[in-house]
Amino acid sequence: MKKLIFGFALLLSSQLGVAQTYYPLADPCDPDKIFDKLPSAAYDNTCVYLLRMSSQPFNKFPMEVFRYPNLKELTVQNANISAVPIDVYLLDNVEVLDLSNNNLTSIPNTIGDMKKLRKLILRNNKLNTLPVTIANCKNLEELDITGNPITFLPNEINNLQALTTFKFSGNEVKNPKFLLDMVRQMKNITSLDLSGCNLNFVPSDVKYLTKLTELNLSNNNIHFLPSELGMLTNLQTLILGDDASSGNRIYDLPTSFSNLRNLRNLQAPNNGFVDFPMVLCSLPKLEVLNLSNNKIQELPAEVSMMSGLNKLNIMNNQLADVPDELAALSRLTQFDFSGNQFTGEVQQKILRMMSGETTTAPAEKAMPAKKVKAPAKKKAASKKK
Repeated sequence: MKKLIFGFALLLSSQLGVAQTYYPLADPCDPDKIFDKLPSAAYDNTCVYLLRMSSQPFNKFPMEVFRYPNLKELTVQNANISAVPIDVYLLDNVEVLDLSNNNLTSIPNTIGDMKKLRKLILRNNKLNTLPVTIANCKNLEELDITGNPITFLPNEINNLQALTTFKFSGNEVKNPKFLLDMVRQMKNITSLDLSGCNLNFVPSDVKYLTKLTELNLSNNNIHFLPSELGMLTNLQTLILGDDASSGNRIYDLPTSFSNLRNLRNLQAPNNGFVDFPMVLCSLPKLEVLNLSNNKIQELPAEVSMMSGLNKLNIMNNQLADVPDELAALSRLTQFDFSGNQFTGEVQQKILRMMSGETTTAPAEKAMPAKKVKAPAKKKAASKKK
């Protein structure tokens, strides 16, 4: 009997032991949770990683952000902030700092102590320069100072060897060569935005930016491009204009463009092209071509050589016809042609080409339906007039 009681007690104690075993809870923090306003005072401050606030009437830098030791991204946009505190360096885990659309006139030198900073976005403020200490941000990959009245940048900016994206759009450059002299030393730049900088020429020193894969020169006053641009053999996207704004009056492309064998996307609307730039026919890898809002009068038969083309936009030019050879572009899936002088017969011809019905088209006709943007008939024509 004693053995039985002892065994029962042993079994009960073991079950109690199992029932009382403590299993720690999973980490209650969600590192992917995005806060669009300051968390309540009761919230666990160590759980705030991403803080993206916009259009909140702070009027001064929200000092509450210093409560969050694990903060990795801080966005304070449209908040009427006029100054950044020197204590900003205490946000030493921040990797992305976005203070766009405020009234900042300067950035404190202590920004250089934010060693983990990868992206610094200061769009649309009132900055006329950047502190020399920014060169200490060795991990900085993207710098966006679009829309500031920048008049001077320190040479030390060239020490940002990790920098791959530099956005300088909307800043008025009095000496384009001085700008390129500075940028050319950024050895690893792959994306450069110089749109809307009032450039009237592109210096030949652009040839030193050999790692560029994307270059935006839209909305300037450029009339011609230097032959040295053809040395940017890694270039994949070149933007010489956009659909929304005027600017640039480029009327031809240099023959050196034939060296841009990796070019995939060329945007050149709202320029001064009267003739189709024939050098493009030597770029079989070009996939997207936008020549809308120019004055092109004829598409050459050689366009059939652009075998990689899948999107072609020739809206609002002065074309009266298209060559039969256009049907050879078997990869063309989107063709925008409204706003030209096409008769109804030519429009039907284009539609037949795009559906693979023409007799001149190659054998590979069994293709999915292609996207064609035809004119809005008389409405489009009257709008153009």
